[in-house]
Amino acid sequence: MAEVIYNSPNRLKVGRGLPVRVNLSFGVEKPTATSREREKVARILARELRPDLLMDLSVHKTAPEPWVHIRNIFDGPIGILPHYLLFSDTHGLCEDSLLERIKSVTSSGINFITVHCSPTHQLMELARQKRKTPVTSRGGSIVIRDMLINRRSENIYSKMFDEICDVAQQTGTVVNLGTAFRSASVADGLDEVVKEELIIQTEYIDRARSKGIQIVLEGPGHIPLGQLTEYWQLIEPLNVSPMPLGPIVTDRFPVGDHISSSINVAYLMSLSQGGIINAITAVEHQGGVPSFHHTFAGLQAALIAAQAASLNYCQDAFHEEQVIADRRADRQSCVLDSASAGCTRCEKICPLIHSNYPSG
Repeated sequence: MAEVIYNSPNRLKVGRGLPVRVNLSFGVEKPTATSREREKVARILARELRPDLLMDLSVHKTAPEPWVHIRNIFDGPIGILPHYLLFSDTHGLCEDSLLERIKSVTSSGINFITVHCSPTHQLMELARQKRKTPVTSRGGSIVIRDMLINRRSENIYSKMFDEICDVAQQTGTVVNLGTAFRSASVADGLDEVVKEELIIQTEYIDRARSKGIQIVLEGPGHIPLGQLTEYWQLIEPLNVSPMPLGPIVTDRFPVGDHISSSINVAYLMSLSQGGIINAITAVEHQGGVPSFHHTFAGLQAALIAAQAASLNYCQDAFHEEQVIADRRADRQSCVLDSASAGCTRCEKICPLIHSNYPSG
């Protein structure tokens, strides 16, 4: 897959053969939530286990926006969805305002943006006919609603795509190609709608590449483990870094979404041998805002999945495992921070203490 270099302070690289990266999202949904989100992200960034990228998914306007504050304490790439704060229930989206916002944020600290170029009236109708839940993407549904409000024959991002590419080229911005019709449940999975949207997305990947734009593909939301190989076979020829939104492997355990996602995404990233994982919280489908503890647990699960996948192909990732193996051998304890051999759990029958058996 083509390597992506973010124009962020740390110049993060993503691509085939590189360690899998992890993105963590945050966002403000009401006026009183600003300090909560700032403090939550600051507490996470103060820990040893940190995300590689951040996304501000705020749907409530603040001054300054949360990502502006976070930029002061985070040197990795930060992204947004430009249309989140511009949408009106009565007027939809305005092309001039959207383009101006993209120019403003990408010249003042935002390194990647997610745009939804694939919604069409034909794809919407296919989703209505074939699915129980036609659309689950929040960003994609905004673009669809704008199409209906303003009676557009072509969605706003599709219409503006060349102008967006011009801005991205000037600012070194990475473009995330959003998946508006990712499945809302495992029961739909890799259905006809997902495959049709991929055909449309391929056109935009080619257009972006022709203009020298770095592009990332946001991927499936809910998909069975057994369909991931087929999904990878569909996107592998696109030569693009995947950034899956999940994917959730089962919907039966709604307070374990971070575990469900980590199972699936570790396998997908081992196939792709590079890309970006989105940290998913345990309460993704519980209707509330994740707490610090839920968010950090989701980050931990994503980091574990990233390491598990990276071990499949990346020597740097395996080196970290070798260091742990050496520590256990040297200290004769599986307790990594132990100052003495063994531990109180095993006491005198500890196998690490008595592992040097005589030969013969």
